[in-house]
Amino acid sequence: MKLRATVRDPIIPGTAKDRTGAGGILRRAGADIRRRFAALEREVLALFDRIPVYAINDLRGPEVRYGLAGDQLQNIAAELQATLARWIAEPGKSLDHLFWWDAYIDDASHLGTAQASANLAALSPAYAAARSLEAVLYSEPYRNRIATAKFKGYEHWTGLAAEQRAALAQVIGQAVADGLNPKAARKLIQERLEVGKAKALAYAQSDITDTLRMARLAEDDQAEAELGIRTGELWTSALIPTTRPWHASRNGKVYTREQVRAFYAERGNRYNCHCSVTTCLLDADGKPILTKKLQSTMANEKKAWQSRYDKG
Repeated sequence: MKLRATVRDPIIPGTAKDRTGAGGILRRAGADIRRRFAALEREVLALFDRIPVYAINDLRGPEVRYGLAGDQLQNIAAELQATLARWIAEPGKSLDHLFWWDAYIDDASHLGTAQASANLAALSPAYAAARSLEAVLYSEPYRNRIATAKFKGYEHWTGLAAEQRAALAQVIGQAVADGLNPKAARKLIQERLEVGKAKALAYAQSDITDTLRMARLAEDDQAEAELGIRTGELWTSALIPTTRPWHASRNGKVYTREQVRAFYAERGNRYNCHCSVTTCLLDADGKPILTKKLQSTMANEKKAWQSRYDKG
């Protein structure tokens, strides 16, 4: 009697709401960003409060004038830049990280690589025998990818700091020129900082999940190049209310790595995306090796999401 080979399904991390499994990293990054912006707000408001204010009464009612000359506004702008550098674009204090965001890049890349490594080891005895996670993490390709991701992150955060400095300097300068009531001016400053914080949180989510996904793809590339393991990428959609329909529709389908990268390079698909991909083995004909049970589960997940949220 001919024995049938056991079909092993890939390891899908997280849940349908957190397909990347990066929830813990995202929560830590979000808390860090909120802490930084809270400290930034305190310092910027304290800087504004140091500007002398004079109340003048005339027939039209009380007016406000600020005791700040034009050259002093330049000093304000310089202090703003120093404050923003301290909280958004500051160098890190750890010997392992030159910049505060580096730690999150390391965590996301490490997690994505560990997920890919564990999954491939479970699917392929050849991979399990040839590659260890420790060896991958110390390899030159891995270090190069990390360096590129960190440079991209540094460029973003320093750019955000410069954008915030210009916006806050404009708000403060306009308030002084218009004689705006200090309470109203403080509110405008806080609103501008809220905009910056929202941008920071959105970027953090996108960068962490994208770094994790790309780390998984990179390890799959290495496994195929070095060991000849034929694999595809099983799409695992984050089935939450904000998931875009064209993201949810991919749940359970298998793509090449080139197709996955192309998808995330267009239409802003990498932004605010919680989806992931999981390596699966391909047979001699290039078809994915998946159990009927997993295929049915993922198809039912997609149908349930579509019936609840996709009203288009």
